[in-house]
Amino acid sequence: MASTITLKLTKRIVDQLPFAVRGQILYRDAEQPGFGLLIGRTTKTYIAEKRVRGRTVRTTLSRVGIMTAEQARQRAVLMLGRMTEGIDVNAERRGRVTQAITLQGVYDDYLASRQLRANTLRDYRQALENHFDAWRSKPIAGLTRDMVERRFDELSANSAAVANRSFRALRAWCNFAMEKYEDASGNPVVPFNPCARLKALKKWHRIPRRNRHIEPSQLASFWRVVALDHNDPSHFRSVKDLCALLLLTGLREQEGASLRWENIDLRTRQFTVPHTKTHRVHTLPTGEWLTELLARRRVEVGISAFVFPASNRDGHLKHHRKCVLEICQVSQVEFRLHDLRRTFASIVDHHLARRFSAYTIKRLLNHSTDDVTAGYVQHTIDDLRGAMQLVESFVLECAGVARTTRFSRTRTMVRRHTPSQADASRPAPARPAS
Repeated sequence: MASTITLKLTKRIVDQLPFAVRGQILYRDAEQPGFGLLIGRTTKTYIAEKRVRGRTVRTTLSRVGIMTAEQARQRAVLMLGRMTEGIDVNAERRGRVTQAITLQGVYDDYLASRQLRANTLRDYRQALENHFDAWRSKPIAGLTRDMVERRFDELSANSAAVANRSFRALRAWCNFAMEKYEDASGNPVVPFNPCARLKALKKWHRIPRRNRHIEPSQLASFWRVVALDHNDPSHFRSVKDLCALLLLTGLREQEGASLRWENIDLRTRQFTVPHTKTHRVHTLPTGEWLTELLARRRVEVGISAFVFPASNRDGHLKHHRKCVLEICQVSQVEFRLHDLRRTFASIVDHHLARRFSAYTIKRLLNHSTDDVTAGYVQHTIDDLRGAMQLVESFVLECAGVARTTRFSRTRTMVRRHTPSQADASRPAPARPAS
């Protein structure tokens, strides 16, 4: 708490007053009540102070050197007069600032208040820079329903999906601004969300849900291309191994690409994804074939922290589009990485569903559910191990890599091919040297 001393504030006296050794010292003016000088360890600041509606309000006038003591006293008289009328000059000043806050300012505050995934950050940045660039310097309160409707129609003419994605971002920023910023009277600076017009006029586009996946009959062609080939460049081999991982685990693209060795236990054959879309830690067992693939990669990548390392800012695989397109071209199977998750889900649901409950399927995919019962149904790693091995065995059998002797509720034995039985078209992940 600042020490208080009363004296007449003049330029000469103000210049002579020493800085505080610690804390702050408040010098009140002997001639003008409410006017004062606050001195800290490195600064001297003129202030005005008065009780407004039962609460003490202190406002900064100027630093010493910008105003003289007399100029600051005159400024204080004006401020104290407004406070006598019951006006909180600090709230009024904040109101003027928030009234002028721009879309760029809202965007910056929004990102600072949240921990967003990399893909979400990318979409938001693209929306601001590519589609709302002309609005970045406009006050957020100045965005009108008509402006929103016109811009939405302009974007829709090129791409309905881009229009939806961009304006979902803008809607989120405006909702944030409605709660974040108030004027001097405590009223929202943004009283309504201009994007609400899109719902009222039924402008939002219905985008068909993607359903592309790899059929069981295509797995042999797909698997033949992603099979281990030591002649492949390391980046291409990493992309192919990532494809196999996603197909056999159902992980989302970046969940698999950013997988760390510290979250993999080859001895117990399980791995953990700590950061997921649903914000829940996701732990799954690995089948026999996938465990061998991970063991091989453990030897290949050396000291890297990531299963799929890459020389970029994030340190793990991210830029793989060209490699995926090359796999599509050679295999004659059209897919993208998220289609492999959809393929995993389809295998579980269509071909193995009779063996698993709906809750087990949701657990394998780490899907959220509003079903209260699901919160009570618990799955251990051992409960899921049989399911994951069944999926792997089904994929390998369809790919012609391995043939299962029988399907069991608890275990599937995969018949291993000897070197003389295997041909060059079949993948054979090498075991690491002991």
